Amino acid sequence: MKNFLSVLLISILAVSATFAYSLDKILLKNFNTVMTLAKYENKDAIIVFSDPTCFYCKLLKSNTLTNKTVQQLLINNFIIGEIYPTDEKATFNGKTYSYRELFSGFGVRGTPTLVFFQSNEKPITFLPGYAPPSDFQMILRYIAEKEYLRKVSFKKFAQTPNTFIGTPTMLEISLKMAEYILAHDPMSIKIEKMPNKNSDRFMKYVVEAKNATSTANKMIKAGFYNVFVVR
Repeated sequence: MKNFLSVLLISILAVSATFAYSLDKILLKNFNTVMTLAKYENKDAIIVFSDPTCFYCKLLKSNTLTNKTVQQLLINNFIIGEIYPTDEKATFNGKTYSYRELFSGFGVRGTPTLVFFQSNEKPITFLPGYAPPSDFQMILRYIAEKEYLRKVSFKKFAQTPNTFIGTPTMLEISLKMAEYILAHDPMSIKIEKMPNKNSDRFMKYVVEAKNATSTANKMIKAGFYNVFVVR
């Protein structure tokens, strides 16, 4: 009985290590959507160059991208998407490419390869290969906190304990941007009044009402991370 309870406890802890969001709410499937949302939400973008038969691509999705802290960091600081080497079209820096051409243009030699971009589509860096949750958390924090712009080495950054998951942020957006976010970001939701105290702090709230700014300010003080006010 004791051994059975021990196994049960381990199983419960393993489940609790993953967040409540399904992967399709976190990992998008269209290059243009990722880049547009990154621009509208003022977040960095991550493109996972992947392959449906790739073992480590599957492991990245099943193990790393379902981790609770990884999901929190992604939701608050990034827009992430996965593409395969197909003939589907994408627009990058004003030019049209197939996904296959993007693989070649970014020098992808193996999958998964993750390329990080600023919200203006400027590449930041790339990560070749699989990263377990603990390593990926540190990489996300390093980029989200802009330590690379301060010329801090990743090695030095990784030596310091860090619990950053994001900064509560209020952003004014146009009606056009709001409509796009609501249509394409699975984590977004439209509201007209202050959510109750038990509401999900990590959802992306699009506030559209006469007192939207006042509501948004209250939400930021209450610890909601992503609040968009429709102008």
